[in-house]
Amino acid sequence: MIRLPRSWCCLLGTIACLGGVGCQLRRPATTPIRMIEPQLLEPQLAEPAKLGPKAPNAIPVRLLDTAARGHIGRRVLHQQPDGELTEDPVWRWSSAPDRYLDTALCLEAASNPDILLVEVGDASVLAPTLLVWNLESAGGTRLVGVVEFQITGTDRAVHTQVARVSEPVSAELPGDLAAIAGRLLRRLASEGLTRVSSER
Repeated sequence: MIRLPRSWCCLLGTIACLGGVGCQLRRPATTPIRMIEPQLLEPQLAEPAKLGPKAPNAIPVRLLDTAARGHIGRRVLHQQPDGELTEDPVWRWSSAPDRYLDTALCLEAASNPDILLVEVGDASVLAPTLLVWNLESAGGTRLVGVVEFQITGTDRAVHTQVARVSEPVSAELPGDLAAIAGRLLRRLASEGLTRVSSER
């Protein structure tokens, strides 16, 4: 008969006890995460409208990627009445809000016959930065968006303008948040492109 050393027996006994305890560990309680995606396109009842040709004197615009302040991420943010920002424990944006603003700018430029998106250097440059994108609860729940548009003209003069828009949303999430967010992003994009036009 083969005898195991005493230390091996203790080690095997310890492993068996830990294995038994490990099997009884409960899974930690986690909060389910839900996604919201802004509705950038309005639901179409008929066929989508065909985009017309660009005007011969359309303003060439080079669109840079949208930047965002560091606190703006995928979590839905709530601004408390005292100004503190808190993250929603359940709701998140399906992508970063600055990516949605990029898409909204491209959609608005495509539907505007007076704006032509280009990739060449001899054009006005639009550099948007998303400064605020959160829910404010003072006086009713509102989604607030603030964007800084830095416009560099063909003469290399730089102009900075800030656009702020907000709309009421239902207090119970998700409610109408996806539709409101899409509308807000389109309004911000439209304002940015209008400001490029006015700088020429």
